[in-house]
Amino acid sequence: MYNRVVRTATRCIGVPLLLLSLTGAHGMAPRLDLPPLQADKWLNWVGEDPTLKGLAGRAVMLHFFVCEEPEKSNWLGLIRFHREFVDRGLVILAVTPDSDSAVKQLLKLYPLPFAIGTGSAMAGAWSMDTYGQVLIDHQGEEFYRVGASNGVWNGKLRKSVNGSRSAGGAAYRQLTVSLEPLRGTKRAVTALAKGELAKALGYLEAIQAKEDGELAAQAKTLADQTREHLARVLEQIEESLAAGEAVLAQTALEALTKDLKRHPAGKPFLELAAKLEDDEEHQTELEAAKVYDNLVESFFRMGYGKNEKRFQTMVKDFPGTRAAEKMRNYWLGMLWK
Repeated sequence: MYNRVVRTATRCIGVPLLLLSLTGAHGMAPRLDLPPLQADKWLNWVGEDPTLKGLAGRAVMLHFFVCEEPEKSNWLGLIRFHREFVDRGLVILAVTPDSDSAVKQLLKLYPLPFAIGTGSAMAGAWSMDTYGQVLIDHQGEEFYRVGASNGVWNGKLRKSVNGSRSAGGAAYRQLTVSLEPLRGTKRAVTALAKGELAKALGYLEAIQAKEDGELAAQAKTLADQTREHLARVLEQIEESLAAGEAVLAQTALEALTKDLKRHPAGKPFLELAAKLEDDEEHQTELEAAKVYDNLVESFFRMGYGKNEKRFQTMVKDFPGTRAAEKMRNYWLGMLWK
């Protein structure tokens, strides 16, 4: 509340010095006009490309970095933040001007569980240097910014997520449309924004069957966009599986099959789910990921020394899995130090 009052006062009476009391020792004055989110590709992500409109209701942490010096990025802190705050509505988006291939090499060593935007020009647009962080609250207002990779701490995050909500499975399904809906398509547009794709398609198909003219044309446009969105999401799920990110793929797939199980558009998702259910390698990846997740939680509670042998056992028990690779390269390799 105090943050917004000060920003309002700044706009009204033109006293930028008031912002100094908000930023802390290393903070920077918050921006009032937020540029769009942008990247050539989003890794570790399933769903429509993130936008501030699509993320409305959730707190967002932007983390600016480059791959060349990963030790400067405070990845351990970000992993901990993700674990602690994701269920409270925080979305971490790491963005870099580096290429897709460079980030994929980084991910072989660093088990980053949040989305990463590659080929991004956001640093310039957001007035950030190579490294930095920006917090945006659930109302889409900049809450805090700092020109360092470790400038955000728990207190700031707790305040920024206050009032936020976790989107749950809807995050993988939701579709934010840019066109102005006609009166007859508003229900469908609302359903799309909530991730209720089967309901939205039902509305749109009914309109196309009964109406004509501008309304039918818009319904067709929206239905086509929805099917294109589903095709992209299916491709992202398959890419996640190929990258060994079994949990991300499985979680998104379950969200899609639950919503679309009675609609023809859900057929490819149901077929893939049935295939994976009988896939021993995939099921092993899921089991390994569960053990890995518990061990990482134990690391943050009890430290490395009390978990080292358990880490080694996990690698031996699940050879060849992506979870074992993460454990071996990052945690046992002590890249977190």
